[in-house]
Amino acid sequence: MAYEVGDRVGDYEIVSVLGAGGMGKVYKVKNTLSDRVEAMKVLLPSLTENADVMDRFLREIKVLGSLDHPAIAALRTAQRVDNQVVMIMEYIEGRPLDDLLHRGAMRREYGLSFIAQVLGALEYAHKRGIVHRDIKPSNMMVTATGQVKLMDFGIAKLSADRKLTATGSTLGSLYYMSPEQIQGADSVDARSDLYSLGICLYEVATGQRPFDAGSEYSLMSKHLNESPRPPIQLDPTIPDALNQIILMAIAKDPAQRFQSAAAMLAALNSVRKEMGFEVTDAAASGAAAAISTPPPPPSPTKPLQAMAPPPPPRPVQAPPAVVEQKSRRGLYIAVGSLATVGVLVAALLVIPKFLHTGAAGGGGSIPTQVANPPAQTTVVSPPTSQPAADSGSPPAAVTQPPAAGAASIPSSTAAQHATSPAPPKPVTTAQRPPIGGQAPFQQQPPAQSPPVTAPTPSSPPPQQQAAAPEADAGNDEDSPPPANASPARKAAFRASMNAVRESYNNLSIRAATAKSGLQGLQSQMGGMNLRADIRETATRVDYLMNEAQASLRAGQLKTAQQNIQMAERGVERLEKFLGR
Repeated sequence: MAYEVGDRVGDYEIVSVLGAGGMGKVYKVKNTLSDRVEAMKVLLPSLTENADVMDRFLREIKVLGSLDHPAIAALRTAQRVDNQVVMIMEYIEGRPLDDLLHRGAMRREYGLSFIAQVLGALEYAHKRGIVHRDIKPSNMMVTATGQVKLMDFGIAKLSADRKLTATGSTLGSLYYMSPEQIQGADSVDARSDLYSLGICLYEVATGQRPFDAGSEYSLMSKHLNESPRPPIQLDPTIPDALNQIILMAIAKDPAQRFQSAAAMLAALNSVRKEMGFEVTDAAASGAAAAISTPPPPPSPTKPLQAMAPPPPPRPVQAPPAVVEQKSRRGLYIAVGSLATVGVLVAALLVIPKFLHTGAAGGGGSIPTQVANPPAQTTVVSPPTSQPAADSGSPPAAVTQPPAAGAASIPSSTAAQHATSPAPPKPVTTAQRPPIGGQAPFQQQPPAQSPPVTAPTPSSPPPQQQAAAPEADAGNDEDSPPPANASPARKAAFRASMNAVRESYNNLSIRAATAKSGLQGLQSQMGGMNLRADIRETATRVDYLMNEAQASLRAGQLKTAQQNIQMAERGVERLEKFLGR
């Protein structure tokens, strides 16, 4: 019978309905003798006469009655009430893991802590010959303190129990079911649970399941035949060791997986240590924030500290240590005071020189270096070969090398202080000491290096001459580089074109395969047409591939890339329609 809020079932009063499934309902109840809140699970009235369902229900009672682990929901008692069997279980206040995953990204240390706790529960159960066979996030309840409780052992199987029928052997969630469980094999063992937990770990690490499809048949086929994308390709921040653990856990062949929950737990804890996370169950206490609002990401330079217990208070030091600490504090204060006085003295010595130098420069501009005297400047006449058009410009200034150990003033700054406030010439002839062992830009005799001349119609201005190499360094044009382009630019363009051609060739193979699949499917439909949107997508893919080919022949790199990207989205849609 179905119970309503306020009904009495033995010594328990119905408080609310917690949930319902295909086999029964779970109620929140209160023991009228002890006032303790617990959970009561009962079969649906329509299934009470079903022998197979009742057998599984009694099996769950026996399995839970043999287990006592902090990460497994505990069985309080079981009893018959009005010819109906009821199961009284530990009441767990929290959220299922799948609810937390659907709410957005989860902090990695929390997710790994949850999976580690489930591995501990599975290690305990497997040692007692119990295989859960329905591991999935919805069966993992996370409390407000970050503790995980593994639930729903309804289709669990004892290693010595042969009563579970072939139909019952394929029960469970298809998204997380192992290949051998899908095939209905009799040899489903503990490694099947590790496969299902590996799928959960994949989802925790990447935020998505490794296999998804529009039909149950396609989903089962992917579990049996397809290899998932490595998690590290979906999220490059995933450590390589964690990526390998996930791929090993979800191997198709049970012999290629972890052979025990203890082995997988040891590998996972090793990665958690390398990532700077706590590996004890107490580390999950910091996950309380994950139950409500996801906390901000941790600092990239420090491991998460919120999950570790607070350090114990420091013991009271003996009097000598206190005296020593005070003496050191006085030393630090004295050193700081001396440093402050030194800064003030330096400022008093430097500021007059600073002001004097600024006044001497004409125009009051501040020189670059104030700790040393400014370099002496000497006005020199322009070269005799300089055109008359440039004779009206102010003479260039040559800075004499400063004293050893003194930093030089940039030539443009020296020219500003030695001449009128007119702007400096685009190319100066200031002499300065070599920097890094390379020769500086110096004024050379006219025979070796002609002076800078005014722009003429036959030669671009100096600004354009300086900008030409910079423009040649880029490769943003949707056309081949000009003949006078640098070899580096030509080589980069050729490499980019080769990469785009390879993408085009690979996509051509996929498009041809998808087109062949559509033709085969239509021939099986007995003259019926495919969906209009699928036909339109196939036509658009053909058009975009032709446009991409024409762009490649014309050397239009960007246009070809855009056409290939749009065509690839269409091919992916066709492949999904075909269940590939």
